[in-house]
Amino acid sequence: MSRRQLILFSSLLIIPIILLLLSEPISLALSARLATVLLFPVTAITRFIEFSALSSARLEELEIMVNRLELENGQLKNKISIDTTEFRSSNFKLLKARISGRDPSNINGYLYIDKGKEQGLFVNQPVISISGLIGRVKFVGDHHSIVETIENQGFAVSGLDIKSGIHGIIKQRVSLIFDYVRATNEIDIGDSIYTSGMSEIFPAGILIGTVQEIQQAKDLFFKKVYVKPSTQVNRLTSVYLIFGSETQKPPKVFGLTSQ
Repeated sequence: MSRRQLILFSSLLIIPIILLLLSEPISLALSARLATVLLFPVTAITRFIEFSALSSARLEELEIMVNRLELENGQLKNKISIDTTEFRSSNFKLLKARISGRDPSNINGYLYIDKGKEQGLFVNQPVISISGLIGRVKFVGDHHSIVETIENQGFAVSGLDIKSGIHGIIKQRVSLIFDYVRATNEIDIGDSIYTSGMSEIFPAGILIGTVQEIQQAKDLFFKKVYVKPSTQVNRLTSVYLIFGSETQKPPKVFGLTSQ
């Protein structure tokens, strides 16, 4: 036995003997102090777990708040770029869902999420992340749903260049393309493209991506405008479903609403 081990063993043996020999009040006082020292690691771990749970809940609240503000900010930009109509904020409600799986044959084209009819989900419901547009609900089960993402071939949504006010259609054709932009239209690399609101599915103001490349088409009538998506679908672990309070019922399991 090493010297250090011997000292430790002796200390553990002597302390209980001393406590037994001391009077009861002193013994209790020393026992309480000793218990505080010995139980410090357990107390620290317990407090850390409680703090982590509170932090996770608060983080989700902040993510939802950011998403709502992004939607309202996008709508406001649309109003400014088009006309001076009085802006009224839509009372969006958001429900967070975890990604529970991916389609092996089209890994970023379809996502499986852990919410369904029980939470009020419906087909064609818009789906976003904290970074922007993800897609729409394609199928709804009782406790799960399938989301068609913006990376699925054939996906399309009406888009708007916020800076220039140019409208077009965002299409997934191997790459994301902002289609029907005329050759004479002024559009620049770095421009932000948002949903235009000219759709029965997607509200205005959701960020789709930014202009990455512009090529002149052979027919000389339209440009080829390539867009970099604002969200990397393959890195997502959760998404948010949009409930528009003016047209849809609020979700059953979510009580946080915008004011």
